[in-house]
Amino acid sequence: MTLSYFGLMLLLISFGSIADVVKPETINSSAKLNLEEVWLYKVSLKDSYETIFKKYLTKRAHIVALAKYNQHPLAKKLQPGQIIHIPVEFLKKIPTSAQVLLVYGDVVAAGVSTNGARKLNKGDLLGQGEGLQTGKNSLAKLLFADGSNLDIQPNSNLSIQASYQYVGKETYVTHLKLVKGRTEVVANPEHAVGNSLKIETPSAVAAVRGTQFRVGAESDFALQETLEGKVAFSAAENGLVQEILIVKGYGSVAEKGKAPSPPIQLPAAPDVSKLPKLLENNPVELSIPLQQGVAAVVSQLASDAAFTKNLQEQTSQSGKLTFADLADGLYYLKVRAQDQHGLQGIDAIHAFEVKVRLPVPPEPIFELLEPLNGGVIPLAPTEFVWTPVSGANSYLLQIARDSNFEDILYELQSFESRLSFKHSFGRGEYFWRVAVISEGKPQKFSNVRSFSR
Repeated sequence: MTLSYFGLMLLLISFGSIADVVKPETINSSAKLNLEEVWLYKVSLKDSYETIFKKYLTKRAHIVALAKYNQHPLAKKLQPGQIIHIPVEFLKKIPTSAQVLLVYGDVVAAGVSTNGARKLNKGDLLGQGEGLQTGKNSLAKLLFADGSNLDIQPNSNLSIQASYQYVGKETYVTHLKLVKGRTEVVANPEHAVGNSLKIETPSAVAAVRGTQFRVGAESDFALQETLEGKVAFSAAENGLVQEILIVKGYGSVAEKGKAPSPPIQLPAAPDVSKLPKLLENNPVELSIPLQQGVAAVVSQLASDAAFTKNLQEQTSQSGKLTFADLADGLYYLKVRAQDQHGLQGIDAIHAFEVKVRLPVPPEPIFELLEPLNGGVIPLAPTEFVWTPVSGANSYLLQIARDSNFEDILYELQSFESRLSFKHSFGRGEYFWRVAVISEGKPQKFSNVRSFSR
């Protein structure tokens, strides 16, 4: 089953230590704060609402809102060491960019800062309003400001809706839109509190508290596969949002307009231990054993171990994979099992070498040509002709009374593949053959023919 993204919103919230130098015991637990939505700011000696506004807030109106939010009157002076709660929506935003770490194949960028589509190159930066498209057997890898990275697979269309850092709180927000295709995400690897990464398509939401996951979709359903951590996967049915928690090694399917399925264990990695490591035929044929409950094998072939040079992709329901026109060299195969729901499991990697044996050329035909076998020859001279042999120094013509060449009448040397015998033969039957002379010795004899006079 070929997967594309039709409607999945991916929201990543990872947990870590509070970066604003505030000890946990200073937080008012009764306030039930959401530390992703609020910045705990420690007042310094010369701080006031005015200085806080100038440094961090987007609107002067936020001064009044901030005082009311903290139940601290504007007329009352802020005290050094005091903790005030600043909603992140009040904070200024610094735009950030994604760096292109890898481009392979047909990858183009398009967006607000580009005049039409342009070829994307390694090292390019993509900001808000920009995006990329990958073609067949093409891929790209992006690195975001919080350390998150995305592998964008072939035939995908991804755009950056928003990418910024909150001033002061120094957390990052990344909002992406995947129109179609497939991507694998390693998000917020430092587990910084408040960082969020959201991948949006029209139909469902996955709130991620881990770091690595995959999503996929067709026009009428979405898939989610958790590789690390936990994912809260939700979708609306009859207007009511229902959510399930998916842990590492499990996935879920959400049909459009329906609640997500209960967690389904992802297929185990295929067994590639018995696959050959040296293949001497082309096309290359490999057979992956299918486990119980597996509907197909999804494969990716690359010429490097990091799978940055994608050569071919195949999906096989029988487990048989065929790769044609592979030059001699080292190759890397990544395979996943896919179940009847379309969920893909853990990767298995197999490295193999292609070293095609060249066919052994047939030995040149060493054959007597004239006189014809059983032919009657005229009076002298008699022309003897045979096929030339590459590498021969000379030839030895033998003429005998018997086919076993026990009664040899003549032995004649020739440096060409023919010889004119100037003597006449008496009446009767004769036999002749030719030997190739190399290094001064007969190395190979031709077939035997007869003639008569």
